[in-house]
Amino acid sequence: MSSKMKCEIRDEWDELLAFFPDDKQDIYFTKKYLSLYEAEKSKALCAVCIDGDNVLLMPYIRGEIKDYYDFETAYGYGGPVANIDDEKWCHDAFENIHAFLCKNNYVCGFTRSHPLFSNEKLIKESDGLTETIGSAQLLYDRQTVAIDTSQSIDDIWKNQISSKNRNMIRKAEKNQLEYKAEYDFASYEEFIAIYRKTMERLYADDFYYFDNSYFEKLRNNLSECSFLGTVRKDGKLICAAIFMYSKHYGHYHLEGSDWNYSSLGANNLLLWKTACEMHNLGIKEFHLGGGTSSAQDDSLFKFKKAFSKNLKSFYIGKEIFNVPVYEEICNDWEQKNAEKIPVYGNRLLKYRY
Repeated sequence: MSSKMKCEIRDEWDELLAFFPDDKQDIYFTKKYLSLYEAEKSKALCAVCIDGDNVLLMPYIRGEIKDYYDFETAYGYGGPVANIDDEKWCHDAFENIHAFLCKNNYVCGFTRSHPLFSNEKLIKESDGLTETIGSAQLLYDRQTVAIDTSQSIDDIWKNQISSKNRNMIRKAEKNQLEYKAEYDFASYEEFIAIYRKTMERLYADDFYYFDNSYFEKLRNNLSECSFLGTVRKDGKLICAAIFMYSKHYGHYHLEGSDWNYSSLGANNLLLWKTACEMHNLGIKEFHLGGGTSSAQDDSLFKFKKAFSKNLKSFYIGKEIFNVPVYEEICNDWEQKNAEKIPVYGNRLLKYRY
C-alpha cells in the first residue's frame, strides 16, 4: 500500500460526497441509499482511500460468512468513485482499498459498475493483484439507456424520442391518461400493490421482491431526492414508478403496471413525462437502465431505446481475495444445496442462496 494513501472503512460517509463535484455525485453512492439494503447480517459501509485532497470511495453492503466477510454493490449501480480524474491515482487507490479489504478478513466481492460514470475502468482484471489476492475479473454485462435531459424539452422530443414512441405517447394523451409526479408519495400503497402484482406476473426472481420495511425506508430515506410518477385512467392507477435523482443524474428505480391497460401507452407516457420532470429539476441525464437480459432484442431494452440512442455500458466485477477460504465455503454450500447449483452455481456469492 502506498505510504501516502490512507485507507479505512466507514459506516458514515455522506459528508465526504459534499467535496465531490456535482457530476461525480449520485444517489447510488450515498449511505441513505445503501442503508435500504441493510439486514441482520448485511451492513452498509464504505471503503475510503484518502491522499491529501484526493478521495476515492467504494460504498458496499458487507455480508458475513462464518468468521469472514464479503461485499456486494447495492441493488442498482455503484462501484468506486473519486473526486478527481487522475486515472493512475484512481487505479492505485482502488488497488490499495482491495489490499486493505483483504487484510481485514474479506474473502471476495461483487461490484456493479455505474454506466454514467464509466468507473469500470478502475476495476482491473488480474490473476493476482497482490500475493494474497487471488483474482479479479471484469465482465461486460449489458447496455443501458440514458436520456440527455440537458437538452430543451422540444429537442428531447424531436431528437431522442423515436417516431413510433411519440405516436404511443400521443395515443396515451388521446386516451386521457393523466400523469402526476407525486413528491408526497400519495399513491404509495397503490403503487406497492401494483408493483408486487407485476413481479408475480413476470415470475420475477426473488431479487426483485421487497418487504414492507424496504418501502418504508425508501420513502423516509429518499424523501428529498425521489418522487412517485403515476399514470391514471379514469382515476384508476394503471402505471407507476419510483424515480430518484441527485444534482446531475436521475434514475428509473422500481415500476409496476396493470397489464389490462398495456395497449394504451401508459408506460410510454410515464417515462416521457418523467423525462420532462427531470429536465425541469435541472437533471442532466435520466438513466433508464437496461433490459432483463443482455440480448439486443430484449423487449424491455428495445422499449427503453425508443427514448434515446444514448447507450451506456454496464460491467460487473468479481474479486476473490482468499481462494482457499472461498473454495471451502463454496464446497460446503454445494454439498448442502445440490439442487440449487443449476440456478446459482455460477454466481460469485452463490453461498448466499
